[in-house]
Amino acid sequence: MSEFAFADGIAGPRKQPTQGRSKHTVAAILEATFRVLDQGALSTTRVAEVAGVSVGTLYQYFPNRDALINALLADHLEAAIVAVEHACETSSELPRAEAVERVVRAFLGAKAQRIPSSKILNKAFGVGMLDERPLVRVASQRAHVALAKLLARFESGESAAGRAQLGCDALEGIARGVVADPDKYGDPTWVDRVVRMIVAVL
Repeated sequence: MSEFAFADGIAGPRKQPTQGRSKHTVAAILEATFRVLDQGALSTTRVAEVAGVSVGTLYQYFPNRDALINALLADHLEAAIVAVEHACETSSELPRAEAVERVVRAFLGAKAQRIPSSKILNKAFGVGMLDERPLVRVASQRAHVALAKLLARFESGESAAGRAQLGCDALEGIARGVVADPDKYGDPTWVDRVVRMIVAVL
């Protein structure tokens, strides 16, 4: 389960699973939550039933419906941020434009892999209605740190931090702009256009 689910100021899980069996249980609960959301109204009772666990087991990890929602969103965000962090780390020896392109493609590729999840979240909660949750800001900050570290190879730390913020804001704006049409992440022409734009910004 993503660390974003435990961000300050949100209704989060009770605990992080550490053993194989508990990790499997939590994964089953989160998968069931997506399935229930796709079918209609979300309730902890229905999620437990679909996951094949007791309601008591579910409550060991998720105290309420909002904690389930935040855990889903956290895992959704984690995929994109981990992709960005990995791309930043593995691109540190590349020329600037090539490094930035790799980071942007990693972000967009991770979003493409989560298209079905995006559609379910949009259908359940409305387009963009989860964007203002605190854990989204935590995820954005982690991406900013990774990108600033990469850009610091090419310019002063203060300048790199400012440019990284600009890049993250641009990517976030693009992501929000297509939240109603996540299939765009699978469109190579659109992806190439976004890559060129962000490379030009950074």
